[in-house]
Amino acid sequence: MAFGQDSLVIYFLFDSDKLSTQQESTIKLKLLKNAAQIHSIKGTTDSIGNFLYNQDLSVRRANSVFHLLDSLNPSIVKDCNVSGVGELPKQGKSARKVVIYYQEKISVKIKGSKIGDKIRLNNLNFQPGSTALMPNSTGSLPDLLKVMEEMPTLKISIEGHICCDSNDVTQLSLARAKLVYDYLVKNGIDAKRLSYKGFGATRPIHPLPELNENEQKENRRVEIRILSK
Repeated sequence: MAFGQDSLVIYFLFDSDKLSTQQESTIKLKLLKNAAQIHSIKGTTDSIGNFLYNQDLSVRRANSVFHLLDSLNPSIVKDCNVSGVGELPKQGKSARKVVIYYQEKISVKIKGSKIGDKIRLNNLNFQPGSTALMPNSTGSLPDLLKVMEEMPTLKISIEGHICCDSNDVTQLSLARAKLVYDYLVKNGIDAKRLSYKGFGATRPIHPLPELNENEQKENRRVEIRILSK
């Protein structure tokens, strides 16, 4: 699971891939309200029955959830990985399920936060060595703007980080934080409610040097710190 993901589990009746009205309601209320993006949907079955049949059933369960979400909000499942794990080595309800992995909206995280909490701006991914955002990577900015408008006493510190190098001679981390600051100010947020700073590579999520490209991507990030609400 990628860093910072949340999950929702939907349980199925024995030998069924159909969502009940109650399950559909749970998905609508808990996911569409809170999720910024669905990253993966994984189906499983219990160990009763034929192995190949259970593999197919697990895929059908995952697809049932995907098709519901796609019909309600196609953008939320864009690039979502849908798969069937097949049977788990156990029986009962706990094995007959679909697990939905998602990123929670920034607004939801902020509203549930405390003073001093740090919140990563998900889906705000930068090109290596640049302040340029990767394609389709501005999703959290409108949500952040919205919650700043809804909570007029909210004050935040915007904190930039880089990957791969212990030196930040170009102050890239500061520039990335300022990109978010400028976006909020340009869209009407009082600059007195905002501050920004860069930490270079001094506060990585994953130790340097990173082991793979995904760890690098997660280290080059922008977070916000809640100063007051």
